[in-house]
Amino acid sequence: MHPELLKKTYRLKEELSSIALFLDGDLSREEVVRKWNGYSPKPVYRFLAAEDGSYNKKHYLGFYLYSVAGYSVAFRQDTTTVEEVVGEINISVIKKTEVVEQYFRMLMFLSELKALLKLALREKPEVLVIDGTLSSRFITIFPKTNWFSGEEFEGKLAEVAGEFIQTVKENLFDGDIVSFSPQIKEKVAQRLTERLGSRGRRLDILEATLSKIAYFEYLLLLHQLFYGLDWNPLVVGVAKTSHSTEIFNRSLPDIRIFHKFIDGEGYSDPIYINLDELKWEFSERFEFMEEDITYQLKEISLKYFYAKYDRGRTVSLIEVYENPDNQGVSPEEILDFLSYYSVAGYPFPLKKADYEVRITRKDMELIESLLGLQNEIHGREALGQ
Repeated sequence: MHPELLKKTYRLKEELSSIALFLDGDLSREEVVRKWNGYSPKPVYRFLAAEDGSYNKKHYLGFYLYSVAGYSVAFRQDTTTVEEVVGEINISVIKKTEVVEQYFRMLMFLSELKALLKLALREKPEVLVIDGTLSSRFITIFPKTNWFSGEEFEGKLAEVAGEFIQTVKENLFDGDIVSFSPQIKEKVAQRLTERLGSRGRRLDILEATLSKIAYFEYLLLLHQLFYGLDWNPLVVGVAKTSHSTEIFNRSLPDIRIFHKFIDGEGYSDPIYINLDELKWEFSERFEFMEEDITYQLKEISLKYFYAKYDRGRTVSLIEVYENPDNQGVSPEEILDFLSYYSVAGYPFPLKKADYEVRITRKDMELIESLLGLQNEIHGREALGQ
């Protein structure tokens, strides 16, 4: 770090001594405690499946090498485990750098949802736990054609993608990312060639179309999670962070305030989530072709609360799916089974999923070497030429 910049550290240190960094001065402990329901969990076993996802990428001049993965694990009462892995290693020619993370994150969400659902359909767990919030799964934007190509196709690529929704539905659990399977990829290329001539074989146009089909696949998996499981498991999301300020209306997140003032186990009063306020965006093509699924996804009811389910300092954000075909479950019951699995304030199945699914820099370097891409020009190298 340059010495001139380091000097600002000392200036900030002086400012920190005179401002209320951690809490607004008018917020009292009593006000926070009034929002908290004390409860000592009674650890109880539930057959629970948890999931997590990961992605990583390397940028070369003109394309990305990426890897995405989803992993799910369930612990039987005899301590044996069952697991499922879904993933993809591929090349992307996406050009809009500001949406690269969003695109690969969508593929990661797809992979982890599919891993969880494949395990769930096989093992029928009582509880399905999403790493992070359920609501975050709805903040996913339909991939635009101009992410990949500068040409205008007047909706033709979305039309072609829509023609494959039924095929994806019929083969939803036959592979990893079904939309990227060789069979669909070849059929899409043929259809694009019929509609666009030789341009239909271009990699950017092909990927722009396949990305839309993958998004449709993701929506179908979301619908399966919330409406397609006939034994009606409890679906919850567990997150270690949150930016919401809805409870205390302060500059700092509610979860940080609970961290500061709450010592014992318990939970905050549940609050319903308005999905209409999220950045939820369907494709018009999907809405037209899958009207019932679209309607049901828009009608999903979620609620959340903050909780401590062991004696550590960790406060978690818990989101719960209000299944209309289920009698529901109380926050106390959720704290009971989370307490059974808790290690240092966090469910061990989620910790294991995080460890098993992680795609590291060394992993990407190995993939790069195996593909013979180690001598390719990287994006940053090109800046110096």
